[in-house]
Amino acid sequence: MASIHGGGGYTSRDGLSARPGNGPDQVQIRVDKFDFDAEVEGLRAHVGKIKDLARTIEDERKVHGEIINTLEGSMEQAKMALKRASKRLNIAYKQAQSNHLLFLVLFCIFIFFGVYFLARLYRMGRWIFGRH
Repeated sequence: MASIHGGGGYTSRDGLSARPGNGPDQVQIRVDKFDFDAEVEGLRAHVGKIKDLARTIEDERKVHGEIINTLEGSMEQAKMALKRASKRLNIAYKQAQSNHLLFLVLFCIFIFFGVYFLARLYRMGRWIFGRH
């Protein structure tokens, strides 16, 4: 970047420059021939590109909105499933704390051994008293 006081001149944009040899507070403006039609056509092309980009963004927004709505529904279903599973686990935990299952198993074992010993006593009685 050239110095302001150096006299070498500076240009920040086309058409605006310091005069060589004059003081830094004097500015020379040069206006070249400007083609308005070409500029307007260029701007129309840019506006068309921006419109296409806006349409593409809108389409993407709609697709993402549908995906988010589907995801929200899935999350609600998952929450309900977790609540049901949690209730089932709480019931199973409470039942495990009560000794119902232990008493049931012990009762089954007692019945099994009772029937087994009665069968053995019956066989032994037949063997002892000789009724073959």
